[in-house]
Amino acid sequence: MTELSICKQKSMLKLCSELSQLLEEDPIGTAPLWEKCIIIELPPPWSVKIEESKHFDASITNCINKLNQAGHSIRLQCILPDEYYSKPGMRRVILFTKDPKFLLATHRLEYLIPEKSLTDLCISILENSEQAKIYAKFKQDHQSMRDILICTHGNRDRCCGSIAVPLYNQLRSKYSQSNNLMHSIRIWRTSHTGGHRFAPTVIDLPQGRYWAYVNELTLDSIIAKSEPIKTLIRNYRGCALLSSEQEQNAEKELLFDLGWNWIDMKKQISTIESLSKNDSHIVSAFYLEPQLNSKHGFEFKIQYTKSVPTMNCMKDGNKGLNKKYRVIKTLKSS
Repeated sequence: MTELSICKQKSMLKLCSELSQLLEEDPIGTAPLWEKCIIIELPPPWSVKIEESKHFDASITNCINKLNQAGHSIRLQCILPDEYYSKPGMRRVILFTKDPKFLLATHRLEYLIPEKSLTDLCISILENSEQAKIYAKFKQDHQSMRDILICTHGNRDRCCGSIAVPLYNQLRSKYSQSNNLMHSIRIWRTSHTGGHRFAPTVIDLPQGRYWAYVNELTLDSIIAKSEPIKTLIRNYRGCALLSSEQEQNAEKELLFDLGWNWIDMKKQISTIESLSKNDSHIVSAFYLEPQLNSKHGFEFKIQYTKSVPTMNCMKDGNKGLNKKYRVIKTLKSS
């Protein structure tokens, strides 16, 4: 291989996030699915795999793995300590649990716990143990708080470090300067959220919504619901509280059809039928419109169309395939 050809080859190598946007990859259906998400404040250094980090207790990992093997769906996210939110000698732990009845949001359980009690608390609340009661005095009342988690896990992927860290610094400074927002919104640096080719990636909690290719303007719109939601149609990865990527595709249709009001409506989404032969699915959804005191129902046919290669970051070849679906609304009732 000549030097010229090597230079040409290097010039073709791009950050996976940049390449994903050039390919106009739609991120819908890529949000991780979970019933519970435990968020643990973890000081650096962070390893490539967050659970292998210096200050992370393997007992917590073992507990999560055991519960997942038993049929649960628990996700781990870590957040870096923050000069305003954190306290010396204490660690913040937040457990978000899916509402079993409505796809509305999650139930929050939050603690600011002494470091020595961190592991016992995490295992107790994950296992829903009576042991958790002894930590009641460390509970935090932040039911109206909104937590915005920006992945800056640079050890895991360079996109999250090079692109997302400057965005985090910009937004953290902006939202800490407003007294009104400072007590209702927290901006955190978080560990790998999956799909680093969509960097900067964001998790919006307690909604459990994942967003891709975020910048200051898109995040302002997500937080304030200030712009027409259709401007974000290429940024939405999906809601983690659903049961499949097909349901995420259906939920996206309703979110972008009904607008920001959809987020606060009581709703249910479920899969009625799945045909593995042609990867076709029937998904049912209904929502309650409180202002009109009315109930609306839909059915969608989710049909596989193609698979899009997912590129390696600054390397040749691809990592795998991302399935894409066509969504057809087949029924409407009131």
